Amino acid sequence: MEVLISDEQKIINIDIDLVKEIAIEIMNSEGSPENSQLSMVFCDDEAIKELNNEYRGKNEPTDVLSFPIELENFIPEIRMLGDIVISTETASRQAKEYNHSVLTEIVILLIHGLLHLHGYDHIKEEDCKKMRAREAEILKHICRMDKFSELKNISSEPLIERASESI
Repeated sequence: MEVLISDEQKIINIDIDLVKEIAIEIMNSEGSPENSQLSMVFCDDEAIKELNNEYRGKNEPTDVLSFPIELENFIPEIRMLGDIVISTETASRQAKEYNHSVLTEIVILLIHGLLHLHGYDHIKEEDCKKMRAREAEILKHICRMDKFSELKNISSEPLIERASESI
């Protein structure tokens, strides 16, 4: 599995290697093929606002956008999952709001984005419940892993709180 990351923001320092490891763990937990490739971009609110307006018709910043790659665009040797764009500016604000670290928020957004690339959605209430439950399961799994000690004391409370807000 391969994770390509472009850090186009100057808001926070990101441990790119750690984010790659976490992304691969999430991809493994979702059964991504071994030849999977994920592209990620970290940006500021202005950049994500432009993308959000262009692709969703919403002229405002958002926290994360996911762009799945359609099947006919695949190179046989590489299984491109798609692109995830995360605004570190929004992630920083949300981390303060939910009283946890920016890394925790980035992990939550990464889980959310990857689940979209694996076909999850949250438009209908029932689908939202499934997606939020899976987000919480993955977050718990990652937080139990010794190699991600920075996340050891995280619970799934931020996800549970968000799930109740969005239903």
